[in-house]
Amino acid sequence: MNIDAKYDLIIAGAGLSGLSLAWYLAKGGYKGEVLIVDSTFAPVNDKTWCFWSNGEAPFEQIIFQSWSNSFISALDYSNVEELVSYSYHCIRSGDFREFVLKSLKSFRNFTLLEEDILDFSSNSKKAALITKSGDTYLANQIYQSVKKPKELKKKKISDALIQHFLGYEIRTKEEIFDPHTFTLMDFDEAFGDKGVAFMYVLPFETNRALLEYTIFSASPLDKDDYRDKINDYLKRRYNIGPDQFEISREEYGEIPMEIRPYIPYYEQNVINMGTVGGLTKPSTGYTFIRIQEYTRKEAARIIAGESPKPPERNNKRFEFYDSLLLNILANHSEIGVKIFRDLFDRNNVDEVFKFLGEETSLLQDLKIMSSVPYIPFIKAIFNR
Repeated sequence: MNIDAKYDLIIAGAGLSGLSLAWYLAKGGYKGEVLIVDSTFAPVNDKTWCFWSNGEAPFEQIIFQSWSNSFISALDYSNVEELVSYSYHCIRSGDFREFVLKSLKSFRNFTLLEEDILDFSSNSKKAALITKSGDTYLANQIYQSVKKPKELKKKKISDALIQHFLGYEIRTKEEIFDPHTFTLMDFDEAFGDKGVAFMYVLPFETNRALLEYTIFSASPLDKDDYRDKINDYLKRRYNIGPDQFEISREEYGEIPMEIRPYIPYYEQNVINMGTVGGLTKPSTGYTFIRIQEYTRKEAARIIAGESPKPPERNNKRFEFYDSLLLNILANHSEIGVKIFRDLFDRNNVDEVFKFLGEETSLLQDLKIMSSVPYIPFIKAIFNR
């Protein structure tokens, strides 16, 4: 094997995980030689990462918008609620990439390489990244977020769903949005038993917003089906037609919703992180804060000279809750809207955020769980 260059550490993938790890390493004063590899480093705003926080938010410098009120509508429940303990934020992927890469330019020990990644190999002491052009780069450790673990294909995952969505960022002729209130979930009851569907709205200005038609189901739709739903929603909710708004961009995504087996390594000395490392919460698809918590701690370990550590196993208690909800959504999705309706009707949004963020005690969990229909969850326990 011909070695083109050697590094202390390689980061494979310049997405949220890879650049977050690089950011914390650089800001923490890491002195080792780091190679970051991706097919492109172009800062394109093709994703919107949202998260809630009850204190100082990560990457506050580039938060695009924050909200203090939430709107939720399901069945006969509809409510605008002020957030007390939390704020809801969004960061655009292009802004994030541009900010981190610009910062890394001042650190000479970080090298960027635009190459397509073919695979990884390793032995007990080193790991190698192989590009599609045939080049090989060696390091003591590789952190990768671009390839699914090989073992994942061999293992059966039950109740596997996808959170799939398509969104418009639009500018309207009239001022129709409240920029202080985001729509977390406005459920589409007409979607029936094919999955759970809802509209998600992030208003940036009174005449500018991102609207995403989002579905929890086993398979995605034709792209025009999402577009039709958004157009219908704009007409019903805001009484505007296609001639009354302009689309500045379109955003599409598919996020796995599944209880994955714990696979910390792609190869020896090649650590899985990000979604491929199990850092996406199965029941919600939220990933941003989990990635920040892991990469911040891992960078501190590396800088302190400690042994590398992959993302930890999911908390078993919350994984159990997630598995029950996924079982219900996969097998009885028509019950899903009622579950979400009762969840938000009988708990305030701050309590729900705390629960979904896995920050609650067992007693608080029981209060949340007792607020939703219990028979479907009992059946799900037996199904599991």
